[in-house]
Amino acid sequence: TMIMFPVTLLIVATAFTFGALAGFFYSIFGCLLAAVGTYVVGRALGRNRVSQLAGSRLNRLSRRLARHGVLAVTAVRIIPVAPFTVINLVAGASHIRFRDFVLGTVLGMAPGITAIAIFEHQLEAVFREPGAMSIAILAVLAAFIIGGAFLVKHWFDRRKDFKEIKEIKKR
Repeated sequence: TMIMFPVTLLIVATAFTFGALAGFFYSIFGCLLAAVGTYVVGRALGRNRVSQLAGSRLNRLSRRLARHGVLAVTAVRIIPVAPFTVINLVAGASHIRFRDFVLGTVLGMAPGITAIAIFEHQLEAVFREPGAMSIAILAVLAAFIIGGAFLVKHWFDRRKDFKEIKEIKKR
């Protein structure tokens, strides 16, 4: 996490290596461990140092995270407004409670990790036994994942309090 390697690639590699179920648990644990580690670093660095590093855009994000707690952390995990590591550092330096950060991280990461693990498992099945049924299942999974992402984005777009977070991403 400190070298800001894309967490999604690590999740895919974990699901591929350990399978869907074990890959899910290893991924969620790894993401949570990395998030907590950089949260602690952000807390140790303090608000002023992280503010200097993050800039005004992420200072506004810090205020939103502190104000909305679990729901804000969940939102920035589902609809990333900044890299995983940066969010963790800013959250650690902000007033967000550790418990809210951990819960929001798990709630926000779990759907994506689940989708990646299941999709990767089915993709392997298509390569092992290519056939109409396995390809159809993969296509349905892809449609479900894309549809779910649009529904979640639409829900967050309609929430007034999270329009501010979305605006931060645009700037």
